[in-house]
Amino acid sequence: MRPGKCFPALVLVLLLVAAGSTAGARVVDGVVAVVNNEPITFSEYRESVAETLGIPEGDADIYLREEKDRGRILTGLEKLIETVLVRQELKRIGESVGEKEVDRAVESVRKTSNLSEADFQALLEQEGLSLEGYRRRIRWQLERGAVVRSKKLKEVTVTEEEVRAYFRENEERFLVGAEVRLEVLVLPFPAGEAGTDNDVRIRIAAQRASDSIRSGTTLGEASGMLSSVVPGVDVISSDFVKEEDLVPEIGKEVHRLKTGETSAPIFVKEGVHLVKVLDRRGGTLPEFSSVKDSLKEELTDRRSEKAFADILGELKKAATVDIQL
Repeated sequence: MRPGKCFPALVLVLLLVAAGSTAGARVVDGVVAVVNNEPITFSEYRESVAETLGIPEGDADIYLREEKDRGRILTGLEKLIETVLVRQELKRIGESVGEKEVDRAVESVRKTSNLSEADFQALLEQEGLSLEGYRRRIRWQLERGAVVRSKKLKEVTVTEEEVRAYFRENEERFLVGAEVRLEVLVLPFPAGEAGTDNDVRIRIAAQRASDSIRSGTTLGEASGMLSSVVPGVDVISSDFVKEEDLVPEIGKEVHRLKTGETSAPIFVKEGVHLVKVLDRRGGTLPEFSSVKDSLKEELTDRRSEKAFADILGELKKAATVDIQL
């Protein structure tokens, strides 16, 4: 991909958008990239950034104005470029994801979570997502699945023996009645400031912390980095606790982690948590048959991620992409 020559152009677009919004009359848009002759506009990019960070679309301007790392800016744009490439490929092979498919997927998630429509909406808001934004996220997941099935179905198909081997490799995660010892990076939301600039900055800080931790930063080091921008940020270490006694949002993520792994940001009412599993003990291993179906789905998903990365590599190699930031 060929990078653009003028990073300040992004600031100019931001200023024009802000001026248009203040006047309440018009929003001046601009093109930030062209993918195989298909333009990506700034408003599409801002929308994508907001959904990635879990913040209102208008507040994405705060992130884009204050982010000094060009690499982070381009990473956000690259995700949107990938979306365009996948949709172009689906169109080329005669595949598509319709609105009814998205409707069914969203409704399936809601019912599986045993939530009313109001509770489902509230949960999305807690995570900084609108229903429309969540639908776009689901559509993207369905499109990824469609392109993988069309091009690499054999590579993601798993046998029962492979699922059994995966079960043995990850058995600590499935121990019933096990206790875990955790380290938690806590970024509290300021009381009574939901939806404010401070709230937004904390969500952005959590995402940056997560990126740093994936690169090898410890939770303690991340806390130190954030201390000047997130009042009350702290790292808490627990004694052993039963997994079933954890707050549901945290327990769900802990179940996915092996010892030594750290979660993505977990949004709860009081703030954002990043959780590392330090140790596990006790518990009994369930029968393979009781977890076989969920494990098969999980292993298929992991293989799909690898296949999708290969497909993206092929699409990017063949694409003409002009970045105009």
